[in-house]
Amino acid sequence: MAFSVTQFECGGFVIGLIFCHTICDGLGAAQFLNAVGEIARGLEHPSTTPVWCRDFSPLPPQQEKMNTLPVLPPAMPNYRLQHANIDISLDQIKQVKTEFHDSTGQMCSTFEAVAATFWKFRTLAVNFEPNTEVKLVFFANCRQLLEPPLPKGFYGNCFFPVTITASSETLAQASNVEVIKLIQEAKGNLPVEYSKYMKGDSMKNGEDPFAPPLIYTTLFISEWGRLGFNQVDYGWGPSSSHCSNPRV
Repeated sequence: MAFSVTQFECGGFVIGLIFCHTICDGLGAAQFLNAVGEIARGLEHPSTTPVWCRDFSPLPPQQEKMNTLPVLPPAMPNYRLQHANIDISLDQIKQVKTEFHDSTGQMCSTFEAVAATFWKFRTLAVNFEPNTEVKLVFFANCRQLLEPPLPKGFYGNCFFPVTITASSETLAQASNVEVIKLIQEAKGNLPVEYSKYMKGDSMKNGEDPFAPPLIYTTLFISEWGRLGFNQVDYGWGPSSSHCSNPRV
């Protein structure tokens, strides 16, 4: 773990943090930064005591027979990637959420609206061959699925990948409402999929849900809005903005 602080002539500053994901997940990293902020503001101890508790969940049972060798971490393709900022306005998000409510009578989250729109239009922009299998992957918090529950202050990793698969043609022709429904159904299946993983059932075919292929047909989305980074206060109030720059 490493910190860097850059101070600007205007008096503002930027704090950079590099940490290894084996130490904590996004919620744990935000908990750590909030603790740093509390100490910087003069508190003797963090309001939330950090808890290690890495034995909270047993490893999934080993399968007696595996059709393939154990899955290695997915290889990182040597793509010539470029950073891009894509602004989806609040008005556009509101329009998608209103469209979903008018069609189904139910609500959808901002994440579901943005993920559905981005996945669909990325698929259209890439122009895959018809019937190409495309995937949307995002990580979901599993703390609420554990029994007994984790102690307050746990900062380790506790998430599970949600994977949604569709054909490029089906996705391109689907409405925003239909794509949001796919995402909601996958999120609703999280308890079942997590239970299957913990029993070892999801790895009987040799596939590891934590190692989806890093290929161009797979879109990974990570939401940082509700992790707690926007609540960090070093003494000047919450940050005006925060962003991630993941590295492998």
